[in-house]
Amino acid sequence: MAQPDTYNAQAKYRTSRMFMDKGGWYFRTREGDTVGPFAEELEASTQLEVYIRLVNSGLLPFDEVLRPAPVLAKRAG
Repeated sequence: MAQPDTYNAQAKYRTSRMFMDKGGWYFRTREGDTVGPFAEELEASTQLEVYIRLVNSGLLPFDEVLRPAPVLAKRAG
């Protein structure tokens, strides 16, 4: 069964938030922070999904950024 168009749009948007730099994978949050590096794309994708679920559930306030100490990179740009 084909996924609804909204699912495909969400998946495309989320993957566009991920990027590789200097051998590590990162993702960008809506708040503009860059989180990473992760060793593999799958790990970065999984952590992005966890982050999104935390924000959407209300467990992570919008003004508070998920900051796992060893993986937070400086804000790009």
